[in-house]
Amino acid sequence: MENHAGDMHSRELVELIETAGPEFVGATIDTGNSTWTLEDPVETFRNLAPYAICSGIRDSMVWPSEKGAKVQWTAMGDGCVDMKTLFKEWSDRCPETPVQIETISGFAKEFPYFEKDFWPPYSTIRPDDYSRFLALARKGNVLSPFFVPEGKDPKKAQQDYQLEELERSFSYCRKNLGMGRKSV
Repeated sequence: MENHAGDMHSRELVELIETAGPEFVGATIDTGNSTWTLEDPVETFRNLAPYAICSGIRDSMVWPSEKGAKVQWTAMGDGCVDMKTLFKEWSDRCPETPVQIETISGFAKEFPYFEKDFWPPYSTIRPDDYSRFLALARKGNVLSPFFVPEGKDPKKAQQDYQLEELERSFSYCRKNLGMGRKSV
């Protein structure tokens, strides 16, 4: 089961896995999706690491907005998630679990938590988890969304942008996190 974007908090996913039986169900850890459940991805990892069987990893930039906060998925290293801590712990706690980069970037999603109608789907979030998300947002900076350059084919421009994001992610992971194959 993946901690899918906004579907359930990682603690709820742990409960589901424990109920179903960890011998039958494991976790796909998606660090980008955790920001959509108002979580710090490092905490998501800590909650799901005992059940991790695969991943879909991306960085995120989170920043305060007039209505609450905005989240934009980014290339690895372009966000405000503490990737160095996350991957140090990853190598210690689940070194056999593959790391798969998943970039879907270029747009921001608003989380208007200052509006009362926002909270019913998020009513199970614990204050300590929410405070870690708020701390993450305070570290973030506003990012501009991706725009198709004038005169460019929109589909091709989006494909080129996403490929560039993926290549930058690989480079960051190799240079800053010590991941990937070493050149011979």
